[in-house]
Amino acid sequence: MIIRHRLSSRALAIYFLIGIALIGIVTYIYSNYLIQRIRTETETTSRLFAEFARGPSIDEQRLLELFYEMVIKRIDFPVILTDADGTPYSSKNVDEKDLYKAVEKLDRVQKPIPMVIRQGADSTLLGHVHWGLSPFTKSLQILPFVETVFLIAFLFLGFWGYLIYRKSIEEKIWNSLAKETAHQLATPLSSLVGWLETIKGNIDSEIYQGIHEDAMRMREVLEKFSRIGLPPRLVEKDPTDTVKKSVDYIRRRAHANIIFNEKYGRIPAVRFDDVLLGWAVENILKNGLDAIGDQPGEISIRTRKYETNGAIIEITDTGKGIKSSGKIFKPGYTTKKYGWGLGLVLTRRIIEEFHRGKLTLRETGSKGTCFEIYIPGA
Repeated sequence: MIIRHRLSSRALAIYFLIGIALIGIVTYIYSNYLIQRIRTETETTSRLFAEFARGPSIDEQRLLELFYEMVIKRIDFPVILTDADGTPYSSKNVDEKDLYKAVEKLDRVQKPIPMVIRQGADSTLLGHVHWGLSPFTKSLQILPFVETVFLIAFLFLGFWGYLIYRKSIEEKIWNSLAKETAHQLATPLSSLVGWLETIKGNIDSEIYQGIHEDAMRMREVLEKFSRIGLPPRLVEKDPTDTVKKSVDYIRRRAHANIIFNEKYGRIPAVRFDDVLLGWAVENILKNGLDAIGDQPGEISIRTRKYETNGAIIEITDTGKGIKSSGKIFKPGYTTKKYGWGLGLVLTRRIIEEFHRGKLTLRETGSKGTCFEIYIPGA
């Protein structure tokens, strides 16, 4: 949540600029290192060629000394010489004491080079040269792999940051829309409450009580919308009363053929926002009523303690079930004719982001749907 809300387009731009700069600097330094190594090897080869080009003026001893100084001493890769019987008699850059094992290890990677003397049609095998790759050559081999992994990681982090930034923008839009809705409805609602006080005593008390209760409920709804995007007001207590209050509110607005089965077990105190948790429970109960429709049905509410700590609120209905259960938590998805597809999205956010809990669709089908809310213990 902290990363999501604080990530901005400026942070993304800085990330990509720093990343591109680092890639450029590392590539420049390593490329210069490779160029220097190749230049040194080219210089060595050129000097040897120059000595050979001098022809008879260089004696055999001088040629051997030159070859030893410029080639043999500069070998940085492992090499082992063996005779015709396979017995090692010379080695360089080999760490292992057992040369036989070292020969086997080298031969598994590189094919040994035979040393053969030819005299006319005859040839004599003197032995083999067993060799491996130098650290420099190995680094060249793994370089493409390292560059690819680094590039993929860089692009993945950048794409991940872009998705978070995009989601944060969407959340800001929804938060602004909710707050603006609450702001626009606050004034007419206040006027409605004032008019109710004016006509109090002039209409049937039962009618007045019903209108007044709905007006107060609208005020609570506006408070909920105005608090979207703000930190929750968490209190530590038993959430049973909050659940009962939401069930009572929905029961009064359900038709007579709906039966509410309530079973409240002993649950520990948890940290929750009374208004937001009640809103989440109401959303699930309303979905249950919509799923049942005009037919007789049942809605069961059960609370119990979680295995170790925390509270479970289980809400089950006998409605027609959810056809595309994998899409129910996606914004905009709804099966209702005039629905917005935000109820379960907001409910999930209330439970999982504000309360660090979990909203789970336990089961759904032709016999009904079961949602489970988990709130961690205090």
